[in-house]
Amino acid sequence: MSRHIVFCLCPGLPLFCLASALEVLRHANRFAGEKTYRWTLLCENDRPVQDGNGIWWNPGTSIDEADPADVAFIVAGFDAGHLDLPQLGTWLGSQARAGRSIGGLSNGAFILAQQGLLDEHAATTHWEDFESFYLNFPRVRARYQRFVVDRRRLTCSGGSATLDLFIEILRQDLGNELALRVSRQMLLQEAPDVLPGIPTRRQLGQRVSPLVQDALGLIDSGFGESLGVEELAQRVGLSRRELLRRFRGELNTTPSAILAQRRLERARSLILNSRLPMAAIASAVGFSSQAHLTSSYRRHFGITPAQQRREYLRARERLPLRERELRDW
Repeated sequence: MSRHIVFCLCPGLPLFCLASALEVLRHANRFAGEKTYRWTLLCENDRPVQDGNGIWWNPGTSIDEADPADVAFIVAGFDAGHLDLPQLGTWLGSQARAGRSIGGLSNGAFILAQQGLLDEHAATTHWEDFESFYLNFPRVRARYQRFVVDRRRLTCSGGSATLDLFIEILRQDLGNELALRVSRQMLLQEAPDVLPGIPTRRQLGQRVSPLVQDALGLIDSGFGESLGVEELAQRVGLSRRELLRRFRGELNTTPSAILAQRRLERARSLILNSRLPMAAIASAVGFSSQAHLTSSYRRHFGITPAQQRREYLRARERLPLRERELRDW
């Protein structure tokens, strides 16, 4: 098996995203014992670009001479919505029309959406720019998640979510065992909880069976929002009864409970850190309606979403400016 990954680099790109992706692929080659993955860097006009840290990156080849990609990612930072990249956009479009997978790291989803390459697909972007992404691209099913895989479109919110996405790519390409080896090699098993009360796949490590980790991966990646327990069980090769038994035995909870908490924590982040209407927030995190969000939110947090936002805004007005920071989910 040989896979060609192309990274289309934009001015101001976040170095951590690119480095994270390359390190995962490098370790995958090392543990597979062969060059399973090879990668190429492309830049607009075939000229070097400067990342957000001021480091210059040279294109590995010209756009016209680049080999077809198995997966092509565009890597962009906070200025993605203002960039004009006609050559990279055209090349990515040609890859998509040829049936190849394309994706965006951090705010790379903005570039893909501008080209119409995410229309009628679920996608995510960096949490700080999610509100703008949701409002500006109504034909994209914006999802407030760390990463999303929808058919041949792969997007992630940047930072450590890039590691999550590429570990999942390894899992799908090379199997759970090799993905876990790379994860352990990179010390990802010791990452802190993303959400309170529910352990992450990284923390679970060897204490959780590979099949349960696969199910958690589907939930975290966004598949879980459209999957019932029955289909989730089928995807990981278990019966519904066996999946529920393993979740109760290994995690002392159910798949539905984990998914519900993921949705509520993401909703809370949008309620506090954006001006999106409640109906839009309900859609972005996977609730069937605003009423469903409100009832679930009140039951879990003891307050309605609207009341939570009002109280938070009043509290922020009393804080010194330096302490008014946005928080990721």
